[in-house]
Amino acid sequence: MRFFVIALLVSSATFLSLNHSQAATRKPVSQHPAAPVSGMVVSTHPLYLIAQAVTKGIETPILLLPPNQSGHDVQLHPADRQRLKQANFVLWFGAQYEAPLAAVLKNQANAIALFDLKAFKRLPLRNVQGQPFANSLDPHLWLEPANAVGIAYAIAAVRSRQFPQYASRYQHNTQAFGQRLMAQANRYHSSLARPYWAYHDAYHYLERSLSLTFKGSLTVEHDLPPTIRQLAWLQQQRPQQKNGTIKPMCLLAEGHADPATLKRLQPIQVQTIDEIMSGQQDFVVGWQELAQDIVACTRT
Repeated sequence: MRFFVIALLVSSATFLSLNHSQAATRKPVSQHPAAPVSGMVVSTHPLYLIAQAVTKGIETPILLLPPNQSGHDVQLHPADRQRLKQANFVLWFGAQYEAPLAAVLKNQANAIALFDLKAFKRLPLRNVQGQPFANSLDPHLWLEPANAVGIAYAIAAVRSRQFPQYASRYQHNTQAFGQRLMAQANRYHSSLARPYWAYHDAYHYLERSLSLTFKGSLTVEHDLPPTIRQLAWLQQQRPQQKNGTIKPMCLLAEGHADPATLKRLQPIQVQTIDEIMSGQQDFVVGWQELAQDIVACTRT
């Protein structure tokens, strides 16, 4: 039901704004459609992987940014701006994650920011001690499987309205994607909490599926160094075994952590995480590998 509501919200919200582009791009209805669809641009790699699953066999979405470039580091070139202008549908997360795109897409009627939709499970940003910031939004919502499936249904709703002759294929692909992803997500749920630290808090949306318990982060932003005070606080809050021994703590990081800093937190198990799945060609495989790595780290 949740995914149906998301699709309905997207379909209703975008009907007027996309109606003009439909007239230009809609192809005649056919029993055996042969012409491929084109013209969808997505901002970042996680969206591309989801869109690719939805549009399989129908069209190939265009990825705006390089696969290894997150929404925090948007750098647009003239060719990128041209792609956006030529698109018949642009999908991005929103200004909270891809700020430089806000001005470019401000007056583009066929651009949809997912954060603007009254949908998806939303979680707040947290400080280094795990307390939520008021009125904040953690932008990494694709890491929650239910959100990823919701995004897929949103894409299918828009493209089905623009190209109704392909609607059944979009829906079939979306259902298959959702079944694959949720089957993987259900494998990792546990009744036992899995405590972890993060270099910076970027994994909130994985906690429900992987039964993770956030015990603090080193810094609020990945490009800010941690303070000595925060390192000391983390050591004081470290969970202990029933016999009083100290178990290595799982630390999730993006690969840029300073070795000298990490030495202060020993014993730890560091797991490098690529939350945008930059090296992946399949969202479900990418999510599964993230889950496997994180669960293995917490078991150390």
